[in-house]
Amino acid sequence: MNKGTKFYNCDFQVHTPRDINWSGNKATLDTDRNQYAERFVLACREKNVNAVAITDHHDLTFFSYIKNAAQNEVDATGTPISDGKKLVVFPGIELTLSNPPCQALLILDANFPEDQFTRVLHKLSLEPSPAEN
Repeated sequence: MNKGTKFYNCDFQVHTPRDINWSGNKATLDTDRNQYAERFVLACREKNVNAVAITDHHDLTFFSYIKNAAQNEVDATGTPISDGKKLVVFPGIELTLSNPPCQALLILDANFPEDQFTRVLHKLSLEPSPAEN
């Protein structure tokens, strides 16, 4: 009997090749980033993950690649995944704080305007990293 409760598998602390602690290929070219994003979305689908927050340290650059891959995902026959089954991707940042010394996650709404990311970073006294790094 369904009483309206829904359960979702989520991972709200995901790092990408943009993260300062990433070991391995940094995926600095758009083609590498797009390929990584497509593989990431497929891996989420295979693991039945419904939502993720991309929370690189002090950086929001890779979010758009993952979001675009999720929005453009197709099944094995080339049919687009229905909106209700697409991976939900939240933009986020892992912050390293000094007083008190700790880590904090800032997760924004999945529909937060990407053109406001720089403003968020400035409000946090963070300088946006060049996207090509």
